[in-house]
Parts: sequence; structure tokens; C-alpha cells
Amino acid sequence: MNFFRYINIARKVYSEIKIQTRFNKTFLIPYLNELERKYNGTFQPEQREKITDYYGLFITSFLCSSYKRLYGKSLTDEERKRATLFGILTPVGDDLFDIDNLDNESIRQITFQPETFNATTFSGHVAKEIQTYLLNAVPYKQEYLEASKNVLDIQVETAKQTNPQIPKDEMRRITYIKGAVSVIIYHQCLNEVADVQMKEVLFLIGSLYQLGNDIFDLYKDVRDNIYTLVNTCDDFIQFKKNFIERVKLQNEKIYALPYLKKDKEDFCIVMNTINARSLVAIDQFITTQKRYGNKIDWWKLERKDMIVDMEKTKNILKWLKYIFKLPAIY
Repeated sequence: MNFFRYINIARKVYSEIKIQTRFNKTFLIPYLNELERKYNGTFQPEQREKITDYYGLFITSFLCSSYKRLYGKSLTDEERKRATLFGILTPVGDDLFDIDNLDNESIRQITFQPETFNATTFSGHVAKEIQTYLLNAVPYKQEYLEASKNVLDIQVETAKQTNPQIPKDEMRRITYIKGAVSVIIYHQCLNEVADVQMKEVLFLIGSLYQLGNDIFDLYKDVRDNIYTLVNTCDDFIQFKKNFIERVKLQNEKIYALPYLKKDKEDFCIVMNTINARSLVAIDQFITTQKRYGNKIDWWKLERKDMIVDMEKTKNILKWLKYIFKLPAIY
């Protein structure tokens, strides 16, 4: 794949980001303000930023639009709205667990029968309104509900990662499933549902993305005593090898999909831009491990040791190198 192919793909992604940015100005931000007025509450600054700059911008313009282009289609206005609304539901759902401390039965009621839930908190009201809308709006309600159940189930299990004695195999299982269900449910908000073959692809994409999240959340997880495959890693050279093997398997599954070769290649390139970013960070951690010797005790290091500055020129260049390299691994 030549350089101009990458430029054309980057142009398409940038175009989607601009479309979503305009949508956020006309729909998302006014809707967030409306929710605050209606339910007499506030999205905290960090939470609002996550919604407007990540879930409501990146996920929709990067992930959902890529699903559609793979199918030779474009994201419709209604699909964009549904995906954007779920981008609000994602961080609000975290508040139901972490701040509201709702029991599992209450959260299941919000998930499966939101219209019957007696909301008493701001997060509860927001989750009830959005989930009620989505259940009435998604074309494939049962598939969306199944995806919602999977998200809920793994959310409950992530509590195990506060235990320093959690076995590595269990940590790996939770990490991979958490990432997988997150990308699958966004797909199930669209006009097409993921079949078995596509779910296999999304499982691998999501598991790699969750590893990436844990890589760039290293400082936050250490601060909050959340144990991940990253902050408990014994050998980052082996970690990198395993990561690339998973990329290879992901690519093989993508290229085996029953869609146009060009669309699969484009999809593979876009999906690997995030993995390329993760590899830049892994390389930095390999250097850190060499400097400190054996297994790193991140809890004894400073914040600067855990942060990867992706704006540094050398990291940008390394990221671009991996973007070109990774799609060819299969």
C-alpha cells in the first residue's frame, strides 16, 4: 500500500471528525446542557470532556464510521445520533457503579427495563432517558440488549482488578472481554448488526484497544490501585511480541471478511492506527525496564516515568512507522 493510499484514508477520517464536530455543536452539547437543566445536575468537567472529545467524537467518527465504510456505506444521521448518545451512556454508567453505588439489580433494571426504574440521582435520570430512547430506536433490539448484558456483566467483574492477588489469566480474560464488548455494542447501535465472523474481528480489535487504554492509563491505574496486564508486566519485550501476534491475528480475521479487498485494507489501516500508538508506548516501557532492571514496581516510580508524550517528534515518527508496518502483518 503506497503513501498516497494512507493520505486518502487520513483525509476520510479527518472528514468524519469534522462532520462529528459539527454534530456535537448542534446536538450533543445542547443536549448535555438540556439534561443538566432537566435533572438539576452537572456533568463534571473531566466527564464532559470525555463525552465531547472521546466517546462523542472519536468513537463515532473513527470507529462507527469505519464499520460503515467497511460495508461500503456511510453513517446515517440517525446512526450518528444513536452512537453519540451511547457515548454519553458509557461514562454515566461508570458513575452508577462508582458514585451512586447502585446494586446490580438496579443497574440491570436500567439496562433492560429503564422505563420502570425509579431514578433518584442525576446519573440515574440520564441513564434512564438515554437507554429508554436507544431501546426504542435501535433496529435490532435483541442484539443491542445482548451487547448491553455483556457490557454490564464485565463491568461487574472489573472490580476483581482492585485485588493485587488477581491471577494473570483472569486479568487477561477481563481485559480482553472488556475491550471487546465495548466496541461490539457501538456496532449494535447501527443499522447493521455484527454477525459471528464480524464479532470475532471486533473481539480482537477491542482487546487490543483495551490494552492500549491500560497502557495510556498507567499512571491513573497505579494511583487508584487498579491492577492491569500493563502495570503488573514482568517483561515488556515479551509483552510487545504478544501484542504484535494479536495484531497479526486481528489482521488475518479482517482480511478474511466477505467484503471488498480495498475496503478491508482501509479498515485494517484505520484500526491499526491505535495499535501503532500503543507500540510507541510499549517501546518506551521497554527502555524503562532496561533502565531499572527486572520487573518494574510502578508504585515506586514518578508520574513522568508512566506518561508517554505522543506529541514528541520522535514518538510521532515512530507512530507513523508503525502505522505503515502493522497492516502488513498477517
